[in-house]
Amino acid sequence: MARYLDLPDSIAADICVSDPDIIGPYCRDWTGRVRGTTDLLVRPRTHFEVVQLLEQIKRQHQHVQVQGGNTSLAGGSVPLDGEILLTTERLTQLVIEPDTMTATAGAGVTLAQLQTEIARFGLSFGVDIASRGSATLGGMTATNAGGIHVLRYGSMVDNIVGLACVFGDGSTIDPHSPLIKDATGPSLTRFLVGSEGIFGIITSITLRLFASPRQRVVALTPLASIDEGVELAGKLRRLLPEIDAIEYLGPETIGLAPIDPPWNVSPGGALLVEALMDAPSLADQLESLDTEQGWILAEESWRMTELWHWRESIPEWVSKIGEPLKLDLSVPIKRVGELYQTAHAIAGDAGVACYCFGHLGDGNLHVNLVGDDLLLERAAKSLYAAVVQLEGSVSAEHGIGTLKKEALQLMRSPSELARLGTLIETFNPGRVVNPNIVLNTNKGDLGD
Repeated sequence: MARYLDLPDSIAADICVSDPDIIGPYCRDWTGRVRGTTDLLVRPRTHFEVVQLLEQIKRQHQHVQVQGGNTSLAGGSVPLDGEILLTTERLTQLVIEPDTMTATAGAGVTLAQLQTEIARFGLSFGVDIASRGSATLGGMTATNAGGIHVLRYGSMVDNIVGLACVFGDGSTIDPHSPLIKDATGPSLTRFLVGSEGIFGIITSITLRLFASPRQRVVALTPLASIDEGVELAGKLRRLLPEIDAIEYLGPETIGLAPIDPPWNVSPGGALLVEALMDAPSLADQLESLDTEQGWILAEESWRMTELWHWRESIPEWVSKIGEPLKLDLSVPIKRVGELYQTAHAIAGDAGVACYCFGHLGDGNLHVNLVGDDLLLERAAKSLYAAVVQLEGSVSAEHGIGTLKKEALQLMRSPSELARLGTLIETFNPGRVVNPNIVLNTNKGDLGD
């Protein structure tokens, strides 16, 4: 028999879903590598409905898994042990305040929806990712998403003014008017960004907005090697305060494209740059940078879109080769070339294919491995260990989820993990919310 929650009929009929045909797609993550099961899906529409739902879930000694756009690449969005699944897809309220340059968005608002609505006021949001059409702002907040403009605007934590949350113990941070400045003690907002729901359910976020740039230009140059790209990235950061993005396209990923690129293919891949300036000014600055094949400049909207398409289509091309294991790694920028070479060496030794791309300006390399699952697991463990030796991180912007819990122990000391467990028990006793994410801890008695 399917579970139910003791809610008023008028609410339950609209919020609770037990039809397995409807529930099924929610139990598979974006990569297809992680699958779960549940017999009850709940779809609240407001912060206060989330409060009601959590009260009932606790009362019935149940656990709940939270899901946003289900674009997790770390297995953090599906119910692994039959937890009730709460989707934020209907938390879509959006209030834009142009004069204060803020927007308060429900956790289920997608990045693309936000971008469309704020553009009407000549405003933009600093964080941008390729999955903008499906990634929700709640999920991006929970994982502290970074994306392609970190160089200028930082990650999600740098662009959030406040948020509303329902903690696992039932206490709340309720929605309130945004304050740009607030020095009344430590910020729970910054504490919750990147927490992946291990403390509670984020229901809305107030975001800092910016005036849309009046000028933008994109440039691309083929590379003799990734080391050349690292060197160019450093020079660009020092030379151009207007720099907005520095992206790397590995040669092996360019080779997956269904058509030839509009530049001469080079053994080191390509470097894509975006700057908030006019094309002639950028061209003048780029002349001082010594590159073997020169730069392609795109100032027309369609040409900029064309070049960005090459970068943002890579995940799709890789997925056509096989079901990739996606490793989201970061190292000190000067060691990105070393990470790239290490990734290919480990993949070669393991007998799996390796495809790399990423955010070269901030040291974040996305390593996609394709092959037999057992071989992939061995390669990933070796690569995680290598990243630690390179003084890097096993997760730059996708979170820990369920797939990287073992790797997290390479990054954090036993005392740090113990303190994290204590914090979870304080805010989310019994791990009512997201019990399988980030850290293995005992699911205690939830009580009455």
